[in-house]
Amino acid sequence: LFWFAAAFFFLLSFAAVTTDVVSIGGSIGSVNRNAPYVLMQILLVVTVIGTFLTTAFAATSVYRDFESQADAIFFSMPLRKGDYLFGRLFGSLVVSWLVYIAVLLAVAIGGMMPWLEPERVGPFHLSPYVFSMMAFVLPTVIITGAIFFAIATLTRSLLYTYAGVMAFFVAYATSALFLGDLENRNLTALIDPYGFGAFELVTRYWTVTEKNTGLMPLRGILLANRLLWLGVAAAIMGFTWARFNFTTRAGRTGQRRRAPAGGGG
Repeated sequence: LFWFAAAFFFLLSFAAVTTDVVSIGGSIGSVNRNAPYVLMQILLVVTVIGTFLTTAFAATSVYRDFESQADAIFFSMPLRKGDYLFGRLFGSLVVSWLVYIAVLLAVAIGGMMPWLEPERVGPFHLSPYVFSMMAFVLPTVIITGAIFFAIATLTRSLLYTYAGVMAFFVAYATSALFLGDLENRNLTALIDPYGFGAFELVTRYWTVTEKNTGLMPLRGILLANRLLWLGVAAAIMGFTWARFNFTTRAGRTGQRRRAPAGGGG
């Protein structure tokens, strides 16, 4: 899944940068094909698509233990609940985040293609790539990963987890309808878990020059959005840690059956 997703994201982003056939997040227009604005725009759109990928990594990282009954082995080891939960979550988030390096490579390599007009290609700068991965991709992977990891952990069901994904997208699409409302645009940008609303709000009046060379400052509405949702993710994982029973279902059933007998050793 990792390599398939990386190849898909690479080809999709590469085509968006080097051709007019594929458009991600709107037409590039007169902006450089490898501009920081284009890179951020592509990454934001791809992270929305990548929610299913993050869910697959995060949810299955713990669900497969329950499905294969390997949880009986882990839970009988001298392993703390927090080590188990956050170890599984951290590993899945790292893998999910690394997939997006394919997008960075696609934009960087795409800008070097000989068939592109030289005047439509800007110089390569590393800072937009680092900023985009740290300010947009990493928080989004943590946020979506925590939400659906929590659902998978507490319900021990992939059906409920992916039902949660669909409900999440319905709520996201509903909130996005208010982006065009001038009275609600700040609130909508704040509650957008992907940061897309904050991105559109800050770059709404950027000139072509700013789009070609500028970076979004990590302050104001963007910083507030990222901190708000990272706080939500932390709260969700804290709740998950508190509610998670570090025992197998069979173990809990056995405990309930032995309880009336006064339980010996």
